[in-house]
Formats: sequence, C-alpha cells, structure tokens
Amino acid sequence: MAVLVALFAVQARAQMTGSATLLSDYRFRGASLSDDRPAAQLAFDYDWAASGLYAGGMMSSARLDSRHAVQALIYAGYAHRVRPDFSWETGLRYTRFSGHEAYAYAEAYAGFAFRQLVGRLYYAPSYFHAGYPAWYAELNDSHALSGKWYAFAHAGYLRRGGDVMEYHASRFRSDFRVGIGLDLAPYNVQLSWTTTRGASDAVFGYPSAAGTTRNAWVLSISYAW
Repeated sequence: MAVLVALFAVQARAQMTGSATLLSDYRFRGASLSDDRPAAQLAFDYDWAASGLYAGGMMSSARLDSRHAVQALIYAGYAHRVRPDFSWETGLRYTRFSGHEAYAYAEAYAGFAFRQLVGRLYYAPSYFHAGYPAWYAELNDSHALSGKWYAFAHAGYLRRGGDVMEYHASRFRSDFRVGIGLDLAPYNVQLSWTTTRGASDAVFGYPSAAGTTRNAWVLSISYAW
C-alpha cells in the first residue's frame, strides 16, 4: 500500500482508464474463483507515461469455500520502452479477499511486450498465504482478424515449492485459453475455451469448491472508459 501512496504523490500528470466486466465464470490461472458461476469485475489503471510508472487495481466478485467474497487486487510497476515494438516491466501485486483474509498474498513480477506478444514471470513467497513459494510464467498473444474481430491465446505454467501432502502429487500445473473477441468500442465481447493440466486446485491452495471443472467456456462483456 505504501508503494501506491508514493506513486499517487508523483506530480507528473497521470492518465486514468477503467473497465467494468461481466463474466460467465471467473477463471484465475485456470482455476474457477467463482465456483463455475458468473462474476462481475471493476478495474482501473493509472499511467504516468513520462516516468514509466503505473499503478492500478481490480475488484471482483468471487466464491471461496462455497461462500461469497470480494477480491481486491492492487499493483504498481515500472515499464521501459526499449524501442517502438519492445518494452520490459517489473512490479508488485497484492491480493486480498473479504471475509477470507487467510488467503491474502503478495507477488513480484517481471515481463516484456513484443508487439502483441506479452510475457510475465511471477514469484509469490507464500502463494494464497499457504506457506510455500510459487512461480508462475505466462505468455499472451492476440491477432487481428476480419473487421472488428480478433483472436487471442494464453498459456501459463505454475510451479509450487514446499512439501506436497498427497503422495506422488504433482507440483506443476499448466493452463491454456484460446478465444475470439469482438471490439465494439467502448464495448468488448470475448468467448474463450479454458483448460488446465497437472496438479489439482487443492495442491496450490486455491479455495475452490469441490467439483469445479477443469474445462470451461467463458463469455465476457466489458465496457471501457
């Protein structure tokens, strides 16, 4: 929080953007944080272009341990453009859930952007406050199709440390998402297929209800300003 306070004190002029989104299922790194049910999200971003600093946050409805909750996520970082089509960044994120403070955790990240390809590597010393570290790497890409249509894809890989309670249980998990989108600015509609492979939600401390699916179609509608 102190990092965000310091950023907001910067005298450079900031550009603010935001969005509101409705989703048929809230998937986080392949795991459903809404028990395979619809969710609503509100996000905002501040960008101090001249300095390279940025900050923002998101609030999302969720269901943890079969109970309603609100997720609050804040982040702050620094991005540097090396050339017109390539940049790198580094930053910090903090996540907390209402009524479920035991799942609060922080993570650091570093990443790059090359044209439409964006990659990030995250490190959390206590993932979902479970007492063990975790690494997560992701790649995201998008390509324009005909007219206002576009295609997008995501691949992620999660590895946890510490002891695994289940004998021979995997420490690794991958998640994938592919879909198409329709840009009707300021509205945006996306339909995607998401799936996971490897360790179960329980191995990584995800507070998902028993019986949530590994595979799902997700429809989202966003309004940006």
